[in-house]
Amino acid sequence: MKKFLLLWLAVVWLFTSCDGTASKDVIETYWFVKEYTVRSNDWQLVNGMNQIDSYYRYTFNIPELDRDIYNKGHVFCYMFQKNDFNEEVQTILPFSVPRGERVGNTENLWTETFAYDFMPGKITFYVNYSDFFTDVRPPTTTFRVVLNY
Repeated sequence: MKKFLLLWLAVVWLFTSCDGTASKDVIETYWFVKEYTVRSNDWQLVNGMNQIDSYYRYTFNIPELDRDIYNKGHVFCYMFQKNDFNEEVQTILPFSVPRGERVGNTENLWTETFAYDFMPGKITFYVNYSDFFTDVRPPTTTFRVVLNY
């Protein structure tokens, strides 16, 4: 027990014996976290309804997403949704969900994918349907954007 106490005191002394000045090697991390909501009516359809290569998108201007973050930082996006227990969760993008419905004797199957891309000053969110049936707009969706550098 005495050896443990002496070892613990030595460790405490070692870490508290600094002169109190900050190291020149310390780099502060910049963080930006904000939520953005795309209303169902605001999703923009690209390439015509139910056409090959059709999808939805919406772009936000984010001045905080500067050239330094674009070139050397990190951009993470999450989508808020409800889990099977109706609890709010955040899901990192891209995120794909297999979907399906039965109409009479016919099964309709597709995948719904949420994704994003970015450039300095802007971020664009996308919703793609694997069957290209884009006659139903995506729901109102809230995203969380995290920038760090």
